[in-house]
This record gives sequence, C-alpha cells and structure tokens, in this order.
Amino acid sequence: MVFSFLKLIRWPNLLIIAFTQYAIRWGVIYPVLHYVNSVLHQLYPDIVRETLISMQLSEFNFFLIVFSTVLIAAAGYIINDYFDVKLDRINKPDDVLIDVKISRRAAIMWHWVLNISALLIALYLGFLTNTWKIVGLIYFMCASGLWFYSTTFKKQFLIGNVLVALFTALVPILVGLFEIPLLLKKYGYLFIQTGIDISFMYKAIIAFSFFAFLTTLIRELIKDVQDIEGDKAYGCETLPIKWGIKKAKLVLYSLCVVTIGCIGYLMKSQYADGAVLSFYYLLFAVQVPLFVLIVSVFRSVEYKSFWLPSLITKVIMFLGVMYSAVIYISFVK
Repeated sequence: MVFSFLKLIRWPNLLIIAFTQYAIRWGVIYPVLHYVNSVLHQLYPDIVRETLISMQLSEFNFFLIVFSTVLIAAAGYIINDYFDVKLDRINKPDDVLIDVKISRRAAIMWHWVLNISALLIALYLGFLTNTWKIVGLIYFMCASGLWFYSTTFKKQFLIGNVLVALFTALVPILVGLFEIPLLLKKYGYLFIQTGIDISFMYKAIIAFSFFAFLTTLIRELIKDVQDIEGDKAYGCETLPIKWGIKKAKLVLYSLCVVTIGCIGYLMKSQYADGAVLSFYYLLFAVQVPLFVLIVSVFRSVEYKSFWLPSLITKVIMFLGVMYSAVIYISFVK
C-alpha cells in the first residue's frame, strides 16, 4: 500500500522539486550573499563593521516551503490519475493504481488532505514574511489549477501544457518570494547606503524559472505524442492530435531552438565577463544535449519511439538545475 501511494504521487518527481528549491537556496541566494559580504567588508569596513548578511528563513521554515510545494505537487499527481484512469488503461495499463491498488475514495481524500495542509503551511509562512496575500493566492491558484488541468485543460489544445509549464516555473520563484522580502526588509538600507547591487539574485532565479518553463513545455508536448492513442480514444484535442505528429515535431524543434538561443545569449555575456566555467558548462551540459534532443525528435517517427526524447529532456532539466553548482563555485571561492 505504501509503495503504491509513493508511486501514485510520483516520488522521484517530488524529490526533484525539493532538490530544485534547495539548489536555488544554496546555489543562488547563499553564494550571492557570501559574495556581497566579502565586497562590503573590503570596501566599506567602517559602515559594515561586523555585519554579516545572511539568509533570513531558518532551515526549518525553508523546509516547510519545500514541504508545502511538494504537497501541492503530490496532490496534483493524485487528482490527475484520479480523472485519467480510463486514459491510462490505454496509454500505460501496467501503471494504473487507482481502482486497482488504491480506491477512488482514498485517492480523493488524500488529494484534499495534501492540498489543505500545503495551503495552511503556506499561509503560516506568508504571515511570517508578510507576503501571505500573494503566497495564499499562488498556492490556491496552483491547487485549483491542477484540479482544472486534470478535469478540463489537459484535454484541450496547448492550454494544459502551458499551465503545467507555468506551475513548474513557480518552483524556483517561490524560494525568492519568501526569502528576498525578508532580506530587503533587514538589509535594504545597507544596499542603498553602499550601492551594492544584488539584482543578479533576481535575474538568476528568473532565468531558472524561464528554463524550467521552456523545458517543461517541451516535455509535456513529448508526453502528448506518447499518449496520442489513449487521448484520441477519449476525445482529447492535444497538439499532436489536432496537428499531427509531424507538425508537433516542428513545434518541438522551435521550442528547442528558442531554448538554445536564450542560453546562447547568456553564454555570450558569460564569455565576455570571463566566466569560463559557466560558459563551458552551459555549452556541454545543456546546449549539446539540446542538439541531441533535436536529433532524437527528428529520428522518432512513431509515438512509441518518443521515450528517448522524453528521457533526454529529463536529463536536460536536471543538468539545468545543476547549473546552480556552477554559480556556487563562481561566487564562493
């Protein structure tokens, strides 16, 4: 029963979500603050004195952020499988759990328990950081959005794909949403007084979010191609069904090219700044796999052969998150 529940909530995906948020905390926010501390103490010793700029959320409270995000995602996976039982019996019959090992009543109960728990935790943290209005709205929109995705949007042309990509893009943003207001509240005067710019922190988090959006959108379209037979049987209007696999592949090429172009722009600025490690990591760990993905999509003719592009996309997403280690090494020397 426990194993079936863990499989239902996609525990490997939940670990990736948790890993991503910790990567943003320790691979983006912490290194930037470490660098700012070193600059302040070198250039403004009289102003700064013994001041040490540190992250304001305790480890426990940050764990609650990650936990609440994971709960929302787990609830989303449950409700998706709840409404997709008939589709999954065609697309992946060996993986059907609801009505087989977990009752529909238990599934819907766990969906509500996880969602309500996540919302309560988020509101507590929102009050702590004085962002409860926007935090509550985001978590409520995610919970309700995942419900409507499972019941309606998933079957419609592109809407469901974009919605999932947007929710994935929120994973890194939530870290900054909780931490940055507290940093500005406590140290804003110091940044103004010294002229120290911490905009890299915002830009890096937004860049991770945009990368997550694009790669998730690619992966969702690949999944639609893989599930085309079951989706057709139940009247879904996904992009591969409406336009065909050939045109769906053209959209995938376009998204890959856009992603390559955006990363290429970043690489250009990194090269100009002499950030050699960053440049070569993006080149070999992200850009090369993206080109491999394009070739893999080109060589995939039938929907059954799209398992390889799906796997490559997952690898690219993971390597993108690991870029946070490059940022850490670059700032913490």
